[in-house]
Amino acid sequence: LLFQEESSVQALIDACIEEDGKLYLCVSSPTIKDKPVQIRPWNLSDSDFVMDGSQPLDPRKTIFVGGVPRPLRAVELAMIMDRLYGGVCYAGIDTDPELKYPKGAGRVAFSNQQSYIAAISARFVQLQHGDIDKRVEVKPYVLDDQMCDECQGARCGGKFAPFFCANVTCLQYYCEFCWANIHSRAGREFHKPLVKEGADRPRQIHFRWN
Repeated sequence: LLFQEESSVQALIDACIEEDGKLYLCVSSPTIKDKPVQIRPWNLSDSDFVMDGSQPLDPRKTIFVGGVPRPLRAVELAMIMDRLYGGVCYAGIDTDPELKYPKGAGRVAFSNQQSYIAAISARFVQLQHGDIDKRVEVKPYVLDDQMCDECQGARCGGKFAPFFCANVTCLQYYCEFCWANIHSRAGREFHKPLVKEGADRPRQIHFRWN
C-alpha cells in the first residue's frame, strides 16, 4: 500500500492489533470474515545504522548482502554481522528511491580487512534474528567510477575499470587489458570478474579470452 500522507500510515498502524511484536489488520471478504493480515510498516530511520562513528567508511571494505528479509532493520543486520565477523562500523538497508521501502538487499561496512575478507570468503550467511532464519548471499560491494588499480587508466584511455576481481588474492578493479594480463598468470586464470548491475547488485560474468 502506498499512501499520500504519512498520517495515513499512522492511522493504519493505530487500527492494527499487536501480537508477539507483530501488527495485524482484520480484513473481511465475501468468504472469510475478519481474517488477520500482517502489516509491515517501514520506519525510514531503520534504513541506516552507524555502529562505530569513529571509523571512516571504506567502500573497499563494504559487502553487498542479497536476499535480506524485509522486516530486518539496519541495526539488526549490523549486530548479526558483527557477531559473526566483528569490526562492523555501518550497515544499511537498500530502499526503493520512490517508495522508500526495503528492496531486500543491504550493505555492511567493516573497519578492518580481516573481517571483510572473512565475510566475502563465506559467500553465504545464515541470518538469524527472532523469527528470521534465512540464508543470504554475500559479495564485495562493487563501486562505480573506479580506475584500474594496475594501470590507473594508462592502458585503457583513462576509462573507468569495468571489472572487479573478488578473489581474495586480488580484490582489485581492472580494465580489460589488465584483467587479461594479470589473469593469464598461473593460479589466476579461473578468477571470474564481477560487474555492477541494476539495484546495486554485483553479478558475475564469464570473461572470454581473445
